[in-house]
Parts: sequence; structure tokens; C-alpha cells
Amino acid sequence: MQLTGTAGLAAIAGCAGDEQPEESEEPAEPDEPTTEADDSVPDPTSTESALIEPETLHEWQEAGLVNLQELDERERVVVMRVWETDTYEDGHVPGALKWGADEFHAERLEGLAEAAPLVPDGEMMDEMLQRNGVCPRTTIVLSGPSALRTARAYWTLRYWGFPRERVKLLNGGYNAYGEEYELETGGEPDAPSATFSVQANGELNGDHRLSIAQMIQRTDLKLAGDRDDVFLDNRPDPDATISTAIIDDPANYHEGDSYSTKFAEGGHWRSADELESHIFGLDGVDDGDTIVTFCGSGYRATMGYFVLDGMLGYDDVTVYDGSFSRQWADYDGNNDADNTPPDEWRVDLEGRTDGDTGDSSLDIVVDDVPALDSAAANQIGVADAAYMGGDMSAYEDEPEDADEPAETDDADDGDADDAAGGGDWGCD
Repeated sequence: MQLTGTAGLAAIAGCAGDEQPEESEEPAEPDEPTTEADDSVPDPTSTESALIEPETLHEWQEAGLVNLQELDERERVVVMRVWETDTYEDGHVPGALKWGADEFHAERLEGLAEAAPLVPDGEMMDEMLQRNGVCPRTTIVLSGPSALRTARAYWTLRYWGFPRERVKLLNGGYNAYGEEYELETGGEPDAPSATFSVQANGELNGDHRLSIAQMIQRTDLKLAGDRDDVFLDNRPDPDATISTAIIDDPANYHEGDSYSTKFAEGGHWRSADELESHIFGLDGVDDGDTIVTFCGSGYRATMGYFVLDGMLGYDDVTVYDGSFSRQWADYDGNNDADNTPPDEWRVDLEGRTDGDTGDSSLDIVVDDVPALDSAAANQIGVADAAYMGGDMSAYEDEPEDADEPAETDDADDGDADDAAGGGDWGCD
């Protein structure tokens, strides 16, 4: 399987194991026995998966890792309350800082028109990260009550180059934490003044996100038999969907009925074993497939992404960010503003859509309609890669080879601290 175990996420320490000590008449002094205190500080990057339980977070709190003010070589943990900020004082995990629901999406130009909610830009990310004291060697814990929103926050961080081991999602959110430990009320704690930027992560995980242009191309290639991607529609019983999509309601990913609505509080994820059996038990989904998740707005889609990327360590999953209702369905010929996109862009042609997309209100704002396979059609990808200072060539052409997706740099390759440690990325 394309699953990466805990050992694959751990940093590799160099040892001079082949060197022999110089000969000496005096025997070497034995090492002092290791005391329990030497091993008492947990490593927050070495959890079994990105999903953690309240007990794990509490252990990190007891070890003094949460909001650690001394910025030295030690590991740090920042807990973010991913929810409405106006309810923060009502209750939160001790030490949690705010990441408002309006801060992990944005209205941005992509394809022919502006759309929302799409991934936030680099400046939005940096403002939030600096305000919350994120620095090198920081592990981020997402503690919001809605699995839909914490999954979206998880994917947002992964897209912006954070490696898996640096992002955790608290199972059950702060509600579950409050069932076992005390929640805090009142104001937000102080965070150290940070200069961190997503640029410290080295590379954008651009292959974790598809634009509207890329999704149209993937669909055409699949219909032509030139790709065999799995399109996983994370909506419950949609009336219309992208051709060949497999419907998988994310309520399947939760225990009991705790995920009864999209903003339900306190939903618990099923075990990794159960979810692995479920997803790879779906008709048409095989281990090793390229899996593209989507939904209506790009939120539920990140729940399927989190299961695969965060819990199973699956390396070939991506999100169609614009998704069906907020973007795809507008690119058809039923435009009530008489602003119909050209045929190359229309999703109601070439068998691209199963079902009726309904009326469209697309407002084409680009001066010149770009070709699907041009960089001009992938404005967000180009802008975000440029912000990171990376290679933008991946956004110019969809790969023709159906069996081998284009290779892109990924911050997971190598030691994450090497990327985050360079430059002025510490805290003042």
C-alpha cells in the first residue's frame, strides 16, 4: 500500500557507528544510566497519525510544550481553536489561540472568474501564523468542534507546505477534551512575537490542490481513457456530479450519529483500520489510485482528504478546491447573465457532468479567455507558488501521461526542520 507508517515520519539521526574508540590502557568510564527525566518530554511529531486524542494533548500540556515561550531547540506546540471567534471566551482548550472560520478561505480569481471559498493566500496565512506564534519546531493542533472545519484547516496547512508530522487534529474537538479535562474560559493567552512565514516550508504542496482548469482536464483525460483517477464526491446523495465520480458521504467517516449536520460539534472519527477498509472497499477505488476529493464548496472534500492523508498516510490524494456547487456548476451553458464560457471550458459538454447543473450566474472577468493548459488558467497556483518562491511550471500543462502524474516537490521529502530552520523564521 502507499501508506507511510510512523517510522516514515520520524527524523533520521546520524550516528558514527562504524568508528572505533582509540586504544587506551584505562577502560572507558561507563555512561551514566538514563534517568526517567531524560525521556520524559514527548515528541509531538511522532504520533501514529495526524489524529490525536485529548489524552495526548494533555500530556503535551503537562510537559510544558504548549505555547512554550522560550524559543530554543525544544519542540513547541501551538493549539488553534478553529471556530467562530466570538464564542472563544465561552470555552476552549487551555492555551488555545484563535484561527477564525473566515481566515481559512478566501474569494479569489481562478479560471475565468472569481469564486469562494478558495484556499487563502500566503499573506493571509502568514498573518495568522505570526499572530499565533508559530515558529520552526512548532507542531500545530487543530482543536475546533467541527470536523468539517478542522479538516479544511488541516488541508490548508498541508497545501501551504507543512509536513504531516507538524499538523494534528484533535479527535472530538474541544468538546471531547472538556469531557476529560477542564476547559478554559476568558481571554486569549499571549503568543510570542513571530516572524515565521509559509516560505519557511520551502515548497508549496501544489499537487494537493486542483484548479477548475486542471479538474476539467483530468475529467477529459479520464473519459478518454488516458487517466484512471478516482473522483470521490464527498456530498450526501447529490443530484448531479462530475462524470465517473463515486459518492462517499463523509458521515461514513464518523462514529455514531455525531456528524448529523455539516457543522455538528464533537464528531469522533472512526479508526484508521475502519476507514481504510471503507474507502478501499468502495467499488472502483483501489490502493495506488490517484484520488481526487471534491464536494459542493471544498469543505467536505477535505474530510476525505484528511482520512487519506492525515490518518492513513496515503501519498496520492488531492482536493478540487473550487468544487461542484461553488465553481464547476457555473461553467455551463445555462448562464442567466448571458455570460457563457467558451466550449473548451463548459462542463455541460463532452460528457463532463452527470446530471443537470442548473442555472449559472458566472461572471467572466478575465480580459482574454486562457487555454485550459496554460498558466493563465491557474492563477491561484501560479500566485501561491510565486509567493513561496518556487517552480511554477507545474501549472502550465496537465501531464499527458495517464499513468504517471507530474512529479512535484513535496515538503514531506526530507527533514521538515531543515526547510523551516533556514532564514529569519524564528520568533523575536
